[in-house]
Amino acid sequence: MLDEYVEAAQIALAPDGVRVELRLIPGVKVADRVFALIDSDADGQISSAEEQAYARRVIEDIALELDGRRAPLALTGVEFPSRREMQEGFGAIRLELTAEADLGAEGEHRLTFRNDHLPELGVYLVNALVPTAGGIELGGQERDRLQRELRLSFQVAPAADTRGPRRRAGALMLCMCLALAFPVWRRLRRPRRRTA
Repeated sequence: MLDEYVEAAQIALAPDGVRVELRLIPGVKVADRVFALIDSDADGQISSAEEQAYARRVIEDIALELDGRRAPLALTGVEFPSRREMQEGFGAIRLELTAEADLGAEGEHRLTFRNDHLPELGVYLVNALVPTAGGIELGGQERDRLQRELRLSFQVAPAADTRGPRRRAGALMLCMCLALAFPVWRRLRRPRRRTA
């Protein structure tokens, strides 16, 4: 893909929200063009401010919705390759994004993700990762032909009630303590014999 800009998104669901990792890899023939978009002052270097500005531009081109409501994305990590790495075709821009949301509500939910960044250059991939948190189970996934958009259903199982087992364990511990203390208590209550 020498003349294309590969934009790969991985989406992870967790009880406290959604994490998106974007890997943007310009092909050799478009690397200078992408570099020029990032290097806004054209000094041949990418500054931290230019990295942040480009990351914000990417975020503006991405839409994430949960259950039909827009979920704003925040930038939590950024990594840019050198110009040489980009020109040689193996430099990846990595952006880590999060959207805070309470995904603990029991039942069926829907997520929609769409990437509209640089459609004239972009080749898109999008995947949802298997959740590592218990209780969230992925359902159907639908993508458009270009993989710019993913529609995902997922199920949140009822939270396990841990109070019952804890109460039983507490009652068992109390019984054990009483069983150990009872002989000592009986010995203390027994009247002592007086010796003449």
